[in-house]
Amino acid sequence: MQRRLFLFGNAASCVVLLTGCAGISTATLYHLGSQVIHADVNFEDIYAFAQRSNTAYLDTRTIKSKYPLTIRINSPDGTQARYFLERDNKTHTQFITVRGTHGVKNLVEDLDIAVREDSKIDIPVNEGFDSDARAIYRDLKPFLKPRYKTYVTGHSLGGAVAAILAIHLIEDEYPVERVVTFGQPRFTTVDGVKTLRFLPITRIVDENDIVPMFPPSTYLDPKYGPYDHVGVEVILLDGPDFVYLPSQDATRIDLGEFWRSLSFADVADHDMERYLQRIASKVSGARQVPYSQRQLYVAAGADQLRP
Repeated sequence: MQRRLFLFGNAASCVVLLTGCAGISTATLYHLGSQVIHADVNFEDIYAFAQRSNTAYLDTRTIKSKYPLTIRINSPDGTQARYFLERDNKTHTQFITVRGTHGVKNLVEDLDIAVREDSKIDIPVNEGFDSDARAIYRDLKPFLKPRYKTYVTGHSLGGAVAAILAIHLIEDEYPVERVVTFGQPRFTTVDGVKTLRFLPITRIVDENDIVPMFPPSTYLDPKYGPYDHVGVEVILLDGPDFVYLPSQDATRIDLGEFWRSLSFADVADHDMERYLQRIASKVSGARQVPYSQRQLYVAAGADQLRP
C-alpha cells in the first residue's frame, strides 16, 4: 500500500500540472486517439527482448545458462547499473541488455530531473541516466565488434540507460539495428527528441504502468524546457489488444496522462514479469485498437491481472 501511495502522490502532482499545461485541445486529442495507424508489431520478437530484460535481474550463472553466447556481465564501479553482452560471431550480431531499477527507493533516486547538456550528442539528458550509460559504454567498448549488428534493450532505468547507450553507439558508428525498452522513464526534453529522430527505438508500455510518466512532461526545466519521450510507442492492454502510436502522435498524446485513470496504477504494473505476461498473450495473435477506446479494454483486463 505504501508503494501505491507514493506513486499516486507523484502522479496526482503530474495531473494537477497537466490541467494547466495540457497544450492540446480535447477535440484534437480525441481525433488523434480515434485513428488506428496500422503497424506490423512482431510480439514474438518483442517477447525475446523482454525475456532478456527480465533475465538481467537474475544471477550470473542463470544469465549464462539462458544466454550461452554471453561474454561479459558487469556492473561498472560507481554505478548501480548492470549489463550483459551477448556476441554471435556466426551471425555477426551483438546484444546488450541493461538491468533496471531495484526497489522503489532506488527508482526515486533514479528520477532526478536535473538536466545537463551532453557535449558529444548535443542534447539535454537526465544526468543520472547519462552517467550510467557512459560508465557502461566505457566498460563495454573493449568487447564490442564495430561492424556487428547491434541490439539494445532494458527495463525501467535500464530502458533509459539503454536508449542513451544506443546514442553513443550510433555516434561511434556501430550499426544499431533496434532499441526496445520496457516501462522506460523519460530521459530527454522536447528539443532532445527533435535531434533523436535517428534513434531506432520502440517503447513498450503497460497501460497501467505509471513509471513512464516520470519525470513529468509538465515539468519545465528553466534552461531546457519540458521532458518528452522519443520513438514509437506500443501500449499493452489485456489479452491480444494493444495500441500503437507513431512518434509524432505519442509525443502529442503524451503517453495518456490526460486520460489515464490513476485507480488502475500500481507498482505491480511496472514489474517486468507483468510485461512478459502481457506480451505473451499477444504472441499467437494481437489486435490493434484505437487509443481513445483503450480504457474499454483496460478496465476489463486490470481486475483480471490483479493477484
